[in-house]
Amino acid sequence: MELMSNPFFSVILIVIGFGFLIFVHELGHFLVAKMVGIKTTQFAIGFGHSLLTWRKGLGFRNGTTEPEYQKLLDEGADPATLGETEYRLNYIPLGGYVKMLGQEDMDPTARSSDPRAFNNKSVSARFAVISAGVIMNLIFGMLFFVIAFMSGVKFPPAIVGSTAPNSPAAKVYAQGHEDDPAYLGLQPDDRITVIDGKEIGDMFDLKYATILASENTPLAMTIQRAGESADLTYLIQPETDTTSGLFWVGVAPPTSLEVGKIKKASAAHKAGLREGMFITAVNGKPVKTFPQYEAAVSASNGGDITVTFTDTKTNRNTAITVKTSPLPASQNGDPRNLLGLVPPVQIAAVVEGAPSSDVGFMPGDVVASIQNIAWPDFLTFKQAIADANREPISITVLRDDVEVKIGPITPNKENQIGVLIQAEVESNIICSTLPGSPAEGSNIMPGSRLTSINGQPIASWADLQQTLAEIASKDNPTEVVLGYELNLAGNPAEQTTIPITAEDARQNADAGWIATLPSGLDLLMLQVPVVADSPMQAAALGFTKTHQFITQTYKLLTRLFQRTVPANVISGPVGIVHQGTIIAERGWQYLLYFLGLISINLAVVNFLPIPITDGGQAIFLAIEKIKGSPVSEKVQTTATLVGLALLGCVFLFVTFNDVSRLLGYS
Repeated sequence: MELMSNPFFSVILIVIGFGFLIFVHELGHFLVAKMVGIKTTQFAIGFGHSLLTWRKGLGFRNGTTEPEYQKLLDEGADPATLGETEYRLNYIPLGGYVKMLGQEDMDPTARSSDPRAFNNKSVSARFAVISAGVIMNLIFGMLFFVIAFMSGVKFPPAIVGSTAPNSPAAKVYAQGHEDDPAYLGLQPDDRITVIDGKEIGDMFDLKYATILASENTPLAMTIQRAGESADLTYLIQPETDTTSGLFWVGVAPPTSLEVGKIKKASAAHKAGLREGMFITAVNGKPVKTFPQYEAAVSASNGGDITVTFTDTKTNRNTAITVKTSPLPASQNGDPRNLLGLVPPVQIAAVVEGAPSSDVGFMPGDVVASIQNIAWPDFLTFKQAIADANREPISITVLRDDVEVKIGPITPNKENQIGVLIQAEVESNIICSTLPGSPAEGSNIMPGSRLTSINGQPIASWADLQQTLAEIASKDNPTEVVLGYELNLAGNPAEQTTIPITAEDARQNADAGWIATLPSGLDLLMLQVPVVADSPMQAAALGFTKTHQFITQTYKLLTRLFQRTVPANVISGPVGIVHQGTIIAERGWQYLLYFLGLISINLAVVNFLPIPITDGGQAIFLAIEKIKGSPVSEKVQTTATLVGLALLGCVFLFVTFNDVSRLLGYS
């Protein structure tokens, strides 16, 4: 397992595995060609010049046996004592190929008068040879799935971890519960069981159902929710995510209590925390799920808490005391807020190598303006970057109470500048008031500072949240008095009285808290193992995944041609190796599962009706069967050149995308 976690070793495994899948594809062609009596002159592992060859009657040789073989035939040697096929190991051991008499992928005019030549066999025999490679990829893809499922593969369950503010999943009511705030949007711990009548099992099912959804038809999602006696139904219309360009509904997967990789010398490492530990208690009370952990943190009401981490291998406990930060309520999908007061945006981190890394951003900077928009909230900040359309933008930040101009900065091709943002809650700055909220009628302007509530001093959002929670706990509060300093010269002090309803009070009371865990610590996504109880069940799971990915791949390709899915979602060899390396580090069963996916996709792509692919050759054979004669050599040659040019362009395009992603330019 330690060897698998070595990135270099993982790359080698992926490259070998990818080459093996190509080899298997060619092996299918070879075996069926032999079965139908086609003369095969070469079967090679790898490409380029031969390193080692073997031929019946000659044995092993360094380099090709072809000259020696031909010389013996010319001298009258008995052909029956010599093998007609040269088995080659070439210098570049990736994939392979089979060379048949009368068949050349790059030269459709290559024909032979030999009755055993490919071109002289029946259409059905040639179709069997052509399709054998795809069938082998399907067989091995399913085989890899079966082996992986016998050991167990973990998937993120179709359980809602969170919903993004103002996303499709946050803005819709459950059917039959319209205008009831308790049923507005999907909620954490909701389990999605069915989408458009089809059962789903994990977050990948949700992702693909969303990506491939219709532009004008909402997805019907069946939800199981704790405390509800019957399933709920939400009709959610996916929208285009400005970051990825794909359809999304705004649902994030659930989080586990397991600690991920921890960098040495980080605060988490110095505190004694290690990868593989689990959060097991908060303030001495056991927690078993992330929602239980969140509830325990919120119960602290802003006080310090003790979080216990347990090493399940040694049963060693490590307890650390951490601070908590306010997590304001979210109303109707709008930004996080209290009474409609919204905290400003803060730069949490700067992505190394991104556009933001060269213009002077620092973690802790508070965004005072972007493109002349003063004190933007989360959504406004992101939208301003998207609206820039990759044109330079200017940003002003507040650093140690001094305004600092940043930029101009040019977003990358994905309309990102490479910063992680969070709510700034250490100060008492208000970035905006939400329309329709209790604070809407006040004259609190963006950038003002809240100084008191009902006479109690407010120095931070923690003070604000605690004070509002105390007020909400009293009997039927109907109004609060806010004191604030306006964002004007001299910071004039004012106060205003705003009404609050019972629902406002409930929202204030429900506003949560989040633990400020040590830097360098990340909790992993929740994943549930899928393990087959028998080879038959593993085969059933493998068949299901095979069918699922064939369907999804064809649908995705269709959407690409319809231009409803951006072309930069597809990956080439570079991207495949990169993603495969990450997956392979998790263990051999994940490597096999990934290779199963690649094998299925190779089968699908190879059988597309594009000249030079197996699918294109199958089309030519179908035409020949219908018209009774082969397609003209001129047409085949032209189509082959066009197909080759098309595949070459696609290869260059996906490679550019892959490299751009790896270098952080997209």
